[in-house]
Amino acid sequence: MTKLFGIPLGDLLVVLAVALGLALGAVAVLALRNPVLLKLSVRNVRRRRGRSALIVLGLMLATAIMAAALTTGDTVSHSIRLTATNVLGETDVVVAARGAVAELEGVDAVPVFFDEAVADRVEGTLGGLADGVTPAIAQQVALQAPAKRSTEPSVTMFAADPGRMEGFATIRAVGGSEVTLAQLERNELYLTEEAAVELGVAKGDMVRVFVGARVVLDRVRDVVRFDGVGVDGPALLLPLAEAQRLLGRPGEVDQVLVSNSGGVDASAAVVERLEPALAPLGLEAKRAKEDALAGADEAGAAFMAMFSTFGSFSIAAGILLVFLIFVMLAAERRGELGIARAVGTRRGHLVQLYTFEGLVYDLGAAVVGALLGAAVAYGMVFVMARAFSGEELDIAFAITPRSLLIAVALGVLLTLGVVAVSAWRVSRMTISAAIRNLPEPPSPRRRRRWLVGTLGAGFGLLLAVSGFTGGQATPLLLGISVVLVSLVPLLRQAGVPDRVAFGVPGLVLLVFWLLPWGWYESIFGRQLAMDFSTWIASGLMLVTAVVWLFMFNADLLLGAVMGVLGRVRRLAPVLRIAMAYPLAGRFRTGTTLAMFTLVVFTLVTGVASSGSFIKAFDDLDAYGGGYQVKATTAPGAPIAHMRSLLDRAHDDLARDLPMVGSVSVLPVDARQLGTSRPAEAYPVRGLDAAFLTRTSFGLGSIARGYGSAREVWEAVRNEPGLAVVDSFAVPRRDQFGFAVGLADFKLTGFYYEEGAFDPIPVEVADPQTGKTTRLTVIGVLNDTAPPDLIGLATSQRTLALAFPGRVVPTTHYFGVAEGVDPAEAAARLESEFLANGMQAEALQESLDELTSASLTMNRLIQAFMGLGLIVGVAALGVISARAVVERRQHIGVLRAIGFRRRMVQAAFLLESSFVALTAI
Repeated sequence: MTKLFGIPLGDLLVVLAVALGLALGAVAVLALRNPVLLKLSVRNVRRRRGRSALIVLGLMLATAIMAAALTTGDTVSHSIRLTATNVLGETDVVVAARGAVAELEGVDAVPVFFDEAVADRVEGTLGGLADGVTPAIAQQVALQAPAKRSTEPSVTMFAADPGRMEGFATIRAVGGSEVTLAQLERNELYLTEEAAVELGVAKGDMVRVFVGARVVLDRVRDVVRFDGVGVDGPALLLPLAEAQRLLGRPGEVDQVLVSNSGGVDASAAVVERLEPALAPLGLEAKRAKEDALAGADEAGAAFMAMFSTFGSFSIAAGILLVFLIFVMLAAERRGELGIARAVGTRRGHLVQLYTFEGLVYDLGAAVVGALLGAAVAYGMVFVMARAFSGEELDIAFAITPRSLLIAVALGVLLTLGVVAVSAWRVSRMTISAAIRNLPEPPSPRRRRRWLVGTLGAGFGLLLAVSGFTGGQATPLLLGISVVLVSLVPLLRQAGVPDRVAFGVPGLVLLVFWLLPWGWYESIFGRQLAMDFSTWIASGLMLVTAVVWLFMFNADLLLGAVMGVLGRVRRLAPVLRIAMAYPLAGRFRTGTTLAMFTLVVFTLVTGVASSGSFIKAFDDLDAYGGGYQVKATTAPGAPIAHMRSLLDRAHDDLARDLPMVGSVSVLPVDARQLGTSRPAEAYPVRGLDAAFLTRTSFGLGSIARGYGSAREVWEAVRNEPGLAVVDSFAVPRRDQFGFAVGLADFKLTGFYYEEGAFDPIPVEVADPQTGKTTRLTVIGVLNDTAPPDLIGLATSQRTLALAFPGRVVPTTHYFGVAEGVDPAEAAARLESEFLANGMQAEALQESLDELTSASLTMNRLIQAFMGLGLIVGVAALGVISARAVVERRQHIGVLRAIGFRRRMVQAAFLLESSFVALTAI
């Protein structure tokens, strides 16, 4: 992983290191000037080891959350990098027909072959820039093991020149010995370990290879391990000449592989050198490994951003816990601090004393928290491995020292800042009241209240205006909230009772943030963009509002409780004591309540929102578009007329599969006309008339002039040149920043959320033939559409007229008859069309796998957010322990006037329960 929220990790580490160095340097200077204060701080840490351990536990949780997020990002990035390395081996650059190397996964166009002599030209052009250059073929075939009666419809046949494999990964038998393609004789092949396991065959067994209409029987010479076949899946290895014979392509290849002498970092220089030589031939060089590694880093950064965003409430709760810890420390030592002030210690000295003590706790907590976060991430790896078990991705735990250092630095700086603020607050005391352990006398602080309220209201107005002007929800709503919060000191200054001064703004905040989203846009007269910061702001404001309302009306609630339960004579004194202390310290009780409420808020909204998303996507009709089975054929063995073939040769299947819709795909260069954006690689899909007639795929946005999705699909079928585009190609007002691996092609001029737009002209060009055609986008697919429809979708007739001979259907959707099992029908399709390398699946099973993976990931996120629950529980433990120490004198008085031990325990238990149960 190389970036955090778009900031390069290297740069971030430097900035954090400088900031941490300055902070620690300032503390060190203060310590040298006041060594006595430093000794006192260290003594306080060592005096009560058990209590210090509790404090460290509370402080380390924020660091643990950040470390877990960073380490999770490292793991995802490392896993995808590992997969890319296994797929490509030592191959750094791939030379292929222009547009043949798909930008998006799942774009299987008909292959394009060219003269293998291009490899000599590439090698001569590169000279010393390449360690190895070999012509190669990588095509999908089907395998069958006659003895085991097992089949595998999708196997990559990788073939290369045996004499030019130097510089690429070696081929090793599972026994460990090195083997070569030159050792293979006629009708022999190597199987990769994964292919052998899928088929249940071993060395020496016979397998049938289906290459289109050709079927050959070969012997497995050995089961091997080889990095570099170009895909992550089962594969067979052959010499290049044998693959050319099977395909009927003598002297032709579909790619040339290059291993850079300078490694992946030299890919840019290699591509630049090759470009002039390849352009006249209609070929291009792709930085395959560099692009794959960049995608891995992007995915890692997205995962890290997701986990750290969801963990933000837990971090906020941790900050409140740190604040509470030091406020309670001050309350416990109030008399001691009062005496220190009486003998000449200044307020600044008290701030330094607590800052030193906090730093000692902080340094230990940050290191332990970083290690704990790594351990938490290690546990989450197993859950992630389960979530991706059906995908071509092996999750492997990874951790980098840089991520741990960033987590430690963030933890130390964050905690040190909170400690300094809380130390400054607790240093404000009246000496005589502190020595006698009496409450602080009220201080009007008139000027400060006016100043704080006025400045806050001004800042809120500026923030709101900025959000309104830019159509951004977070600054607009947050700015209005800041204005409401700033009214509190102004109302108190005007002499309004606290119940009203806090309660009225709190009630307005609560109602304001719970309004339906459409009301905001109606009130402000414009559409507003949201992102995850809106969710975070709403949570913090809602919790603030609820805590204000409750704390300044708690006496009414507790009075009602006392009126009901206080009639029990043995319970009355315990209840009075349990209620008196929280009401006496509203600030401390409110902060504790806010912290625990944040934790519960996070868990509840996490569960509810993830369940809502899964429910929204768990719809077969929306996901399958009215079909129940999807099948793909090998690009080299397509079926042009599936309906006719079924009707002629497969009576049972034709009866059981009454509906068939076919889809072709062609990688093109697409650009929106009337804009300055350059053309970008993107797929265009051809939907046949049967597909367009029966499909029920929904549309999220529809062009003006069309009233429904059905009208749009009929228009695409009947009028050449019309098209629909996937939702990822359309800009959105709401940005959540977690989508990765998407193409660069984008439309402009409207937003997805608007629902209606003017038809958009797009030009698409076939990079192979240079032919172009114009499409007009009149619809945008729903988010619930499957990834197989990413791209521009038009009619098959439109593509056939524009690019004759270039588009043949490779994907087919089937609707099953009543009473027919889709999974059984998919298995029969694979068996009937094994020679075409058909892979079929019941769409319900595919949707179930997708939903299961999403559910697993959502549970993982919930568990990550649940770290905040540890913060809350630790907070209650720390606060309860501190409360007992702080109130030892009160406890002694209670015992002296007749309270028994159990009564004191019950009072403390009720007090903690009041906070916990109220928050829940």
